[in-house]
Amino acid sequence: MTVLSDAEKKGQADQNNEKEEDLMDLVGGDGPWQRWLFLVILLCPIPDAAHNMSMSFFAPNIDYWCQRPPDLNISVEEWKTLALPADDQHCSRYKHINLTHIHKKSFYHNDSNNPTIPCDSWEFDDSVYKSTVLGKFNLVCSREWLISMSKAIFIAGYFVSNTIFGFLSDKIGRRPVVVLSDVIAVIAAIACVFSTSYHMFVLCRFFIAAGVLGVDNTMFVLLMEIIGPRNRSVYGIAAQSGWGVGCALLTIFAWYFRDWVWIHLAITVPSIILLSSWWIFPESPRWLLTHGKTDEALKILTEAAKRNGKTSNITEAKIKDFVAKASKEQKSKNSSGNILQLFKPGLLRSTLIVFFLWSVNGFIYYGISYNTNDLAGDAFLNFAICGVIEIPAQFMTLFVIQSKGRRNPLAISLAAAGVSCLLVYIIPKDPAWASEALMLVGKFCVTASFSIIYIFTAEIFPTTVRNAGLGAASVSGQIGSIAAPFMRELGRTTHPMVPHIVYGILAAAGSGLVLLLPETNNCIVPDTLQEATDINR
Repeated sequence: MTVLSDAEKKGQADQNNEKEEDLMDLVGGDGPWQRWLFLVILLCPIPDAAHNMSMSFFAPNIDYWCQRPPDLNISVEEWKTLALPADDQHCSRYKHINLTHIHKKSFYHNDSNNPTIPCDSWEFDDSVYKSTVLGKFNLVCSREWLISMSKAIFIAGYFVSNTIFGFLSDKIGRRPVVVLSDVIAVIAAIACVFSTSYHMFVLCRFFIAAGVLGVDNTMFVLLMEIIGPRNRSVYGIAAQSGWGVGCALLTIFAWYFRDWVWIHLAITVPSIILLSSWWIFPESPRWLLTHGKTDEALKILTEAAKRNGKTSNITEAKIKDFVAKASKEQKSKNSSGNILQLFKPGLLRSTLIVFFLWSVNGFIYYGISYNTNDLAGDAFLNFAICGVIEIPAQFMTLFVIQSKGRRNPLAISLAAAGVSCLLVYIIPKDPAWASEALMLVGKFCVTASFSIIYIFTAEIFPTTVRNAGLGAASVSGQIGSIAAPFMRELGRTTHPMVPHIVYGILAAAGSGLVLLLPETNNCIVPDTLQEATDINR
């Protein structure tokens, strides 16, 4: 492994980014044109995060019980005492209910000899929420697992989105895919509130997921293609902060409306705003140039240069020079490797470890995020802080990895997340702030871990298969994410401690395996399989 001096690193960065700097120097890599578009792009993670996490308020932890007969005029407490067994007031009631002496105190006692029958309809506590998906589709008792299934289906929509819209974005351009994805997201979101069945509800959420992630990912790529290389990492981290903003807005809407339909419509508004402003954001000049659309690219670059005060720098000759360099580089990439290189002997160990780490990170991240309702204390406050805590975690990561490297911070953050998950269950629920604090530590650490593994992966894999490697690693992360919602069911069928033990074991295993990876900070990024093999020895 070759470690570079500061001068050598600068020289390599200048060489590696020559093409990008040539193009961005024409228009200014970080000017008013980019900043205005960044504000629009910042909208994209907001509906993505809000829709993803919305089931926390659509299916919250609220009390419910067997429904009273419509012609029976008694209070809820009287009904519970008279008709519901003390050990299961949620899913069953007594088969025989003697209402003759209903107002006599002696009858306000459950009869243990009276057989019970399952509830066929329910009433729900409406003291906090006016309307929930729980009540809409009776997702309780034997149907409670369908809540986790809806979350898993949402993540499956992510999986499909990555596959389809990623391909289309490279084929037909960034702008058309953003518009198409946003149209799908908005239509599916509006249709969702008119769902007449659970199946329609989860199908709509599947398409919402595909749409919002298609917008989010494609606009992120567009951002990376219009920002100069010197500021790309800062803008990239800043753009991810929109996820925390989305979680915060979801909490505000949930607290204000207390009705899943209005919450759902409110978190769709950013998608509608983005759709109505599609004419603001341009096609990626880089995509246009690499697809032979020089005239269109020249028009956009001229406008960008004008906005950034660099009009005199733009010439058709410079554009053609960039096109020639891009074409030559693209041909070199297309002929140099395929995804099977990831499984060559020199890279196999690192590839398997990286895939495992992505899966563990996705598993723990969503395991924590989807279960904030199980924590003691105020549900709205818990969720809001849990979402917003990601913003400082992402920005802190940007500075830590520059001075401490990638490997040790990743190992420590993943281990700390696992320990926090274990302690959340072990410590007493009273005082509530203790479990809330541990939850925040866990969310902070797993967010940091996710941010590091993304950068780490890009530096371990060679240029020839870097995009393919990141895509495959992302799929591994989504597999772990799909499994996460069902940990709640595992805890109910076995023991509440079991999910926390699983989180802890996987985090410990991942933390240990990280130490088998090479440290890539201040090292030459590998371009070929041989260079990657040398680094991974």
